[in-house]
Amino acid sequence: MEQNLNCNVSKCGALSLIADFYDSHALCLGCARNHGFTGQGPYTCPMCQQPLRGSEFFEQPLQPSEEWKSIALSGLSPMIVMECAGKALSFWSYQMTNPM
Repeated sequence: MEQNLNCNVSKCGALSLIADFYDSHALCLGCARNHGFTGQGPYTCPMCQQPLRGSEFFEQPLQPSEEWKSIALSGLSPMIVMECAGKALSFWSYQMTNPM
């Protein structure tokens, strides 16, 4: 059974599409829009109220296409690919064991 990341904004729980890595939070697009993540900033994390730079969050597809999966890490060294995979697994593990 595959588990999905859910929005960390209380009372939402929708599938998350935007990841906020400042404090390992995940937001759905609706909550991101409601909290001003589509504007020019400044940005504030809706969970912990910490200021965020635009480089600290991004939109992440939860069901990427085969094409996206084929090119996402293309050209990177195996060491960088493994580092990315490790960070992704850490984020996933944190989300699964520390629900907001």
